[in-house]
Amino acid sequence: MQSPPPVTLEKSLEIYKGLVEVSCLINSITDYKTLLRAVLNVAQRVVRAEAASLFMLEEDTRDLRLAIATRSDGGFDEPGITVPKGKGIVGWVMERNEPLLIADAYQDVRFYSEADKKTGFITRSILCAPLRVEGKILGVLQVLNPLDKPAFEELDLEGFIAYANLTATAIEKLRGLDLQRERERVQRDLAIAADIQSELLIGAIPEGLRGARFTARSSPATEVGGDFYGVFSQNEDAIDFVVGDVSGKGIPAALLMARTLSALPFVFSGADGPASALHEWNNKFQPAMIRGMFITAIAGRLIPSKRLLRLANAGHCQPLLVTASGDAREITMPSSLPIGIAPGIDYEETRLTLDHGDRFVLFTDGLSECRAKESDPMFESELIRVATGRHNDAGELMQRILDAAAHHLSGEAARDDLSILVGGFE
Repeated sequence: MQSPPPVTLEKSLEIYKGLVEVSCLINSITDYKTLLRAVLNVAQRVVRAEAASLFMLEEDTRDLRLAIATRSDGGFDEPGITVPKGKGIVGWVMERNEPLLIADAYQDVRFYSEADKKTGFITRSILCAPLRVEGKILGVLQVLNPLDKPAFEELDLEGFIAYANLTATAIEKLRGLDLQRERERVQRDLAIAADIQSELLIGAIPEGLRGARFTARSSPATEVGGDFYGVFSQNEDAIDFVVGDVSGKGIPAALLMARTLSALPFVFSGADGPASALHEWNNKFQPAMIRGMFITAIAGRLIPSKRLLRLANAGHCQPLLVTASGDAREITMPSSLPIGIAPGIDYEETRLTLDHGDRFVLFTDGLSECRAKESDPMFESELIRVATGRHNDAGELMQRILDAAAHHLSGEAARDDLSILVGGFE
């Protein structure tokens, strides 16, 4: 049996060493760009090519984007050139999931010469292989122009296919690592945002209020939410308060919630009552609302000297009144559009005189609509039943409502943010 020519053995040994080198890269490099540069460098060096390039698949368009390419001076470019779906050699390889050896590029009708026109490079011969991993194609790896011969050969292609498979494995691994790191970063950011939001709400009820007492609870459905409440003491005989619910959940709702809480003290300070506060609030926020977001809210003002409660509603859940004797009912009041829907909205005011020990309960729909999968929402009728009964203070009434909501959820996670504000005169 005739032995393989020395040149063939030498070439096979170089290819094998290159494969081992790429395998080591997979396990040692954890930075995406560093890996791509190393893979191109090894492929270009072992195959003895003039240039190497890597195209990544754009999932939405199925086009191929030239993510990185080697330069003649040994550096790298990231030109971002896009090859339309199915065009050129790389498009052909991508669409058919087959490697390709082109001896003379400009004699092949599949060759897409636009890339050469844009870069100034002259392509002669091409090795091209799909980046395949677990039945999925990530892109295409390509080397151009052998340095020591007119065109690439079949032996070059065999080793190059193995390179492409290892490259795909490395890219997929790093994508998984990047995704994991991104998830961990998002979780850290969400934890910080949740702490900030919690601190905002903890400070939303000032200490030392004279003539009135408030207690509140808020529980987001995810790490952060859009529910909020606030109490703003104007003077000894005017205490303003609000409970609101930003549309949506998560970070967008939390950002608008934080902006709202910071602005409300200034809005209420210039208002002569809850209706005018809602009107001014809407005028300030409506022009800047984005992506169809809005805020439902109830605003109120307590006047201890007159034992007067003034309320105005912007598309929010109707509040409850629980008397000192234990009777509970819905406070029926007119409701206008939520904050941010349209400019120039006028709001109507409802006034009630409270007795000592009477409590009012404001809440978001995370309470009135809380339910387990197979149960009905609580709604106001159920809340009235839960709130009925004598209570010693606002905290006891609050706990009774929270216990009922927890029981109604039957251990399941809440589907919406839940906030409750209970207030009354001393």
